[in-house]
Amino acid sequence: MKVKLRVVLPIALALMAVPVALLAHHGAAIYDNTKRVNLEGIVTEWSWSNPHCLLEFDVKDDKGNTVHWVTEASNPPDMVKLGWSKQMFKPGDKVTVTAVPAKNGLPIGVIALVEVNGQTFKGMGRALGAPAPAGKP
Repeated sequence: MKVKLRVVLPIALALMAVPVALLAHHGAAIYDNTKRVNLEGIVTEWSWSNPHCLLEFDVKDDKGNTVHWVTEASNPPDMVKLGWSKQMFKPGDKVTVTAVPAKNGLPIGVIALVEVNGQTFKGMGRALGAPAPAGKP
């Protein structure tokens, strides 16, 4: 009986911990949902991958310094539903991004809207003034 408990208990605890770890990944606490930043920059990298697509681009700040931004969208299947594609950004493309910024001021965020090649695409971040989806604050 003790041997069986030594085997079953660790497995049961591990299985219970997995859902908690998965839920922890999807927190948005680092972002300030009361703010939006509008950024114009040049694409340096576009990663079409799970768990999140990442758009990296360089922006000139008020002093003329280059600031490297990393912004995230959802996973590829979610983004396809919004009209996005693996080929939509190339290094050197000019982009205008409206992002939900990080609370700590680092140049990271969640894409609310992005304009590239004359087309505007909705991201996963909510634009200011837009109604919250059902069940979300």
